[in-house]
Amino acid sequence: MSTIAGAFTETQLLEQRVRAEAIMFDDRIKQQYIPSADVLKALYAVQTANVLTPIAKKKDTTVAVEWMNTCDMEEEANGECEIGGTKSSTNTEEYVIEREKVVNFSASEVDFIDNDFDISESISKQFLTADKLLTEGFAAYFVAQLNAFAGVNATAPEGKGDITGAITFIDPAYLNADLFAYLHRVRAMNRFASGSAITSGNILWEQAYLAAAKQGNANGSGDAVLFNSFPHYFDLFNIDTVNAGTNEFYMLSTGSVAQAWKTYNPDSPQVVNGVFTRYTMPSQFMPNVKFDVFYKPECSYDMVIHNFKVKLTADIFNNPAGCSATNTGVLRFRCGTP
Repeated sequence: MSTIAGAFTETQLLEQRVRAEAIMFDDRIKQQYIPSADVLKALYAVQTANVLTPIAKKKDTTVAVEWMNTCDMEEEANGECEIGGTKSSTNTEEYVIEREKVVNFSASEVDFIDNDFDISESISKQFLTADKLLTEGFAAYFVAQLNAFAGVNATAPEGKGDITGAITFIDPAYLNADLFAYLHRVRAMNRFASGSAITSGNILWEQAYLAAAKQGNANGSGDAVLFNSFPHYFDLFNIDTVNAGTNEFYMLSTGSVAQAWKTYNPDSPQVVNGVFTRYTMPSQFMPNVKFDVFYKPECSYDMVIHNFKVKLTADIFNNPAGCSATNTGVLRFRCGTP
């Protein structure tokens, strides 16, 4: 039985971070706090964009992404004693972070007067739940962004894919390990980098599982080789949920997408006009991402209700098209026929 007298001090607030991290090392209980957000692994695998931090520190939500292209270079006839020519160009484009989501929660000391659990443990687990919810929401948003970013598949002849607009339809009969030979040709003909990745929901999951299980068999190693020839990130929840009614997967070129996030609060707790406290807290599930945290105590039966808000200000951007306006670095595939 334990309660905390009065509002949290700066030290106690910071201890919540440490306690939340400690819970994640407890195998007995951490599973309930781990988000279903494997599609974000594909984002982290291909992101190469340089998000400029000076702009990220402004009060508004503008960030800048810079990249380099050499689109204007060309082959030409030799000119005697002519050396030099077209320069590369370094470009910077500003983006506005439009997505802002929060999770609010409270913990009352009154509820823990005769409770075997500690209120500090409750708050730490509530922080992890908030982190999980914000991560899962961001993962679903990433899938929706991939649908918006999809470019045109330039593969010709089309082969196993039936290209219609920004969607390449794949007949269900082709959804097996042999499809990866076609996908490698897609990658090559769309000039995607060698580090390109695929992310999907339930499509190919069982085939990949069986291929991995049978790779030790005399005749079973071939399928495993094909599946392992392309970085593949399965997300059994977000991709199929966002695309309800269709089964889809995506191919992402290295550098095609970028995540940007911002915080406004100081890293150490700061009391504002004696009313509330603000600070930042790192995400346990999204690498290098921080949340803005707000804390406000209130009186209840001569005890304290601890109120919190955890805010994620983050967005996902498609790097500007390079030498082809229709080559966005993102290809969308759908199981079925047009």
